Amino acid sequence: MIFSFVFYGIVIAYLLVPISRWLEKYMPRSMAVILLFLAIVLGLVLFFILVVPKFIRQLTTLIERLPNFTLQIKNVIEKLQTSLENMGLPYSVQVTLNEFIEEIEKRLISVLKESMDGVLDVAGRIAGFFTVPVLSFYFIKDREYFKKVVMALIPSKARGKVLKIALQINEVLNQFIRGQLLIGATVGILNTVGFWIIGLPYAMVLGLLAGIFEIIPYFGPFLGAIPAAVIAALDSPTKLFWTIIVTILAQQMEGNIFTPKIMGAHVGLHPVYIIIVLWLGGFFFGVLGMLFAVPVTLILKIIFKNIYINIVSTAWTEKRQKY
Repeated sequence: MIFSFVFYGIVIAYLLVPISRWLEKYMPRSMAVILLFLAIVLGLVLFFILVVPKFIRQLTTLIERLPNFTLQIKNVIEKLQTSLENMGLPYSVQVTLNEFIEEIEKRLISVLKESMDGVLDVAGRIAGFFTVPVLSFYFIKDREYFKKVVMALIPSKARGKVLKIALQINEVLNQFIRGQLLIGATVGILNTVGFWIIGLPYAMVLGLLAGIFEIIPYFGPFLGAIPAAVIAALDSPTKLFWTIIVTILAQQMEGNIFTPKIMGAHVGLHPVYIIIVLWLGGFFFGVLGMLFAVPVTLILKIIFKNIYINIVSTAWTEKRQKY
């Protein structure tokens, strides 16, 4: 557990360092870091006072009604299966369609349950993560010290090359991680407001899920839309229609307005590679694997690229010396 706290502390410190550097232009570092964390604490306090109680009420109600939603889904599936039988389709076709429909039913219920379990799991761990801000505070405040510690562990002959690779990784991660977080927050807010306007139940919970899943490239928007679409469908066909419209509008705004401005230039990975690493990350490590699949791939790409360039450069130098 302590290793996960250290990891999250480093991640949060990494995300907050640019803000700290900006504040340090106007005040000493210690004061800048204290002011930064006071602002974060104030924001969290306001968030917990104004948002969390309503969120918990919606989440609790949704969990209480989850068995009813499951029953409604099963009723819809049974009616669809009866309709297929009345259509006079061949028995083999009916069996295939029924198996396909049952598989969809299982996946829908599984997505709903896993989504709710994930939110509850995060909520249950919040108390244990008070250690993380403390670690982040010292990582930011004493970042030169920790940088020296890490560099001291690297052999002196390799420090220049390692530092070059680290700078390249930092540039790519700066663009990707901060961009994805901003995009996820933007999509979450857009969906929450849209769901609230159309009167969709549990708008805040569903908007939060959409924002969290948005961090996952390509598959994220689809995964985030499933819980909202299922709940809307169980409410009414009209609500489902407007939920789809809200989701599409949010995605269009994200894809055409926010992503180009926030992300800027692409991170240099072909969509096929991204889809493959997302699938592998999800297969081996679940949703968390999908969240970290692309950043890890970007890091590995830079490392292997530099290793390849170094090998080619060394071989070319040896060849020239030989002749």
